[in-house]
Amino acid sequence: MKNSVSSRKELTILKLEEEVFDFRHSACFRQTIENLLQQENSRNLIIDFTQVKAIDSSGISAMLLAHQLSNQCRGLAIFVSLCQQIKDILKLTNLDKQLYIFSSINEVMTLIEPAMKNKRGGRGKATAEITDETADEICDEILVIDETIIHDLSLDEEMTDENPEIETDPETSSSDKNGGLQKKRGRPKKNSK
Repeated sequence: MKNSVSSRKELTILKLEEEVFDFRHSACFRQTIENLLQQENSRNLIIDFTQVKAIDSSGISAMLLAHQLSNQCRGLAIFVSLCQQIKDILKLTNLDKQLYIFSSINEVMTLIEPAMKNKRGGRGKATAEITDETADEICDEILVIDETIIHDLSLDEEMTDENPEIETDPETSSSDKNGGLQKKRGRPKKNSK
């Protein structure tokens, strides 16, 4: 199987240089993936399918194997530039939800760039501090959440108060201090039909 390996910002890029990825290439692909994952800096792989135009079940199995092997090494296998036929097959088998699929290498780099900056953030860059103002903002957000929960609970009580199935009879109901009637509370009785 023809392929080329390069690296870009702590990621290893494996570019497949075959038009058909089938049973003839799956064993070589597996060996290449295993060799790359054994290297110290190659835990995260980008597998570029730009030149691949067709795939068979062995190729799909090899993609799954690359995904599993990289997960075992605490890394990722990211598949980029898949043609429409491969995307359709993966969607048909619901593997599009399991595998990491992106449209291009640049899209992956755009998503990874902030994570790389955060990873290197301890090397002289300022870290965020929690000040009194941020603590107050967090507390205000918590208060808003509590108020909505309390409001929802009071709505539940209002619904039970207005229940037409609970009768209020002046003779059986107890009076409150103001001479008004108190309604009986509780679950409504189920109508047996």
